Amino acid sequence: MYGLVYVIVPATLTSLQAELDRTLAPFKRGTDGDFPREKLAFFDEEDDLVALHKSRVRMSDSGSLQHLDGDYTGGFDLDLGKLWDHIEACGLEGWEGTLHELEPDFDRFIAGFTRWGPRDSQTSRHGRWLNPIGFWDWWELGGRFNGVITGARRPAGAHQMISSGDNAGRDILGNIGRALGGSPTAMEAEIEANVELVESLHLGDDQLRLIGMAIVLPVGSCPDSDRWFDTVKWHQISDGTRRFLGAPDEAGFAELATLACARFSGHAAAGVAYHF
Repeated sequence: MYGLVYVIVPATLTSLQAELDRTLAPFKRGTDGDFPREKLAFFDEEDDLVALHKSRVRMSDSGSLQHLDGDYTGGFDLDLGKLWDHIEACGLEGWEGTLHELEPDFDRFIAGFTRWGPRDSQTSRHGRWLNPIGFWDWWELGGRFNGVITGARRPAGAHQMISSGDNAGRDILGNIGRALGGSPTAMEAEIEANVELVESLHLGDDQLRLIGMAIVLPVGSCPDSDRWFDTVKWHQISDGTRRFLGAPDEAGFAELATLACARFSGHAAAGVAYHF
């Protein structure tokens, strides 16, 4: 899925790329190797896998799988290739039953029919260590929302020059505070279309309805865990965000966005497309 995040940055800076890198870095979806372990939280999947083991499924002769009952609500833990290979090896054209009947031993079931490996050595449970405030896989300035923040909507380039990935434009310095000349470079045009003064921001109904509409507060303004808030239904807006912005406990995204714009009216905001 894709979202649009307004990243609040200083109104005058040397490199927009560098500023977006440091402002968005804490919110990368990552695990060991991306962050030190103390920055991660363990997301426990053991109970879901136990429920999967007890669940009843039907594997058709075409290889498609249907969950028939049980408490399991996931969909990506089973390795369908391994399951189908086992059913074929048994000389069956299809199969229906509980996965416990297929392999009663839970550990052998996990190893033989799922995408999971051994239990985590620290917790002795199945699960993953992830960044608990990880919200993006990649981002780029403008992107599919090119020009939305300034009201100058335009087609996105094949490769936006300012992004979370490596490209030829990453090391070019762009000063968003200076006036553009008559023939702006590609990067200057990209910045011009996607950076707006916070005091001029307007969040229209179409933006507020985006499942991934987000705002990121400036680096150092408050703890990282409170700097990102969005409209994604399964994300909780932190109490710290509301306290920092002086909002009531029940305040939603639109009210918080208004308070954030008032708090940082002397700043600029970059419109960034992100994938989550």
